[in-house]
Amino acid sequence: MIRQALLFTTVALIVAGFVLIWDSPPESFLRQANHQFEEKPNADSYMTNITSRRYSVAGNEKFSLNSPRIEFFEGDASITMVDPNFATRTSAGRPLALSAAHGTLNTTEDRLDLDGNVLAHIELEESAAELTTEQLTYLTESNVATTEAAFKLITPTSKTSGVGLRANLIEETFAIQSKVKVTYEPM
Repeated sequence: MIRQALLFTTVALIVAGFVLIWDSPPESFLRQANHQFEEKPNADSYMTNITSRRYSVAGNEKFSLNSPRIEFFEGDASITMVDPNFATRTSAGRPLALSAAHGTLNTTEDRLDLDGNVLAHIELEESAAELTTEQLTYLTESNVATTEAAFKLITPTSKTSGVGLRANLIEETFAIQSKVKVTYEPM
């Protein structure tokens, strides 16, 4: 009798386990994914198709900024942009135009960070230059542009490439960090 009760209990447990597994959704048998990456925060507010101009205390235009979309985050002193176009004049009065796929303007640090297909048109004393890279930081007050990424700098007489650049647009000096390659063609 004890054997029959033990056999009946074992069969009942096996049938119950089978039914429980059979009725369970497949997701219950998968491992839960650990979200190691932070999700992109949602903007507190945004504007579309904007043109913004910033002026100095004396009333001179410091720069203008165009973007199809700008996002603001509460408590943050920066704005993020899609396809930003930034235009200014250096302290020497020469035009500078910057564009990229994405950008962040930090208003407290007067810093513009550009990412993805960065293109800079720089008017120098003797000619114009075109700078391309994947990442660029431009300090609006000091007119200094820096990148740690690979870049190409093209002028009418030369083609320069390398990795890492610090461009002081007031003094018109360019310091290249590594992997320098220059082709010079006199006019």
